Amino acid sequence: MKRIGKINEREIFYISTKEELEWPNLLPTEKWVALTIADKENGEILHESTSQILDKNVTYTCSAGELSELTEQYFDEEIGWRGVQYEEKTGKKYDYTKSPMTTMHRNFSEGFWFASTLAHNEEKEINKLVCIDFTTRKVKKYLNELVEKINNGWLPSDEEIELAKYDS
Repeated sequence: MKRIGKINEREIFYISTKEELEWPNLLPTEKWVALTIADKENGEILHESTSQILDKNVTYTCSAGELSELTEQYFDEEIGWRGVQYEEKTGKKYDYTKSPMTTMHRNFSEGFWFASTLAHNEEKEINKLVCIDFTTRKVKKYLNELVEKINNGWLPSDEEIELAKYDS
């Protein structure tokens, strides 16, 4: 996992799941938001990956890339399933307000801007953003560019769909 910058009080990190095979072990365990980036060729690993991210006590998830909607659905399904398991095991009602918030973004730069500046939780501080890149083409250079632009006052476009700019 590599630090790529800071926006306000939030440290920004990047990890490529193709380069770091043990990526789940590198994730933080508190005070963090995940920005997942997945494209069509990554669909087969998403369900398992969303579970691994939730296991690391993520506070907020933002999904971007071609599979942003599917990725958010996987997060929501896993959160719901964990709630059901808790209720069956304990006999108590699960408090879904304690679960991570989830969003999806078809406008890539808006999704990164949201994750780096606005994603928050009333009860938990968030001081880290980890950009988890599942793509083979990678978006690290674009994320570096966006960090600089946001720190200089830039705002994303209002376009509904804006694709990522890939490294290769």
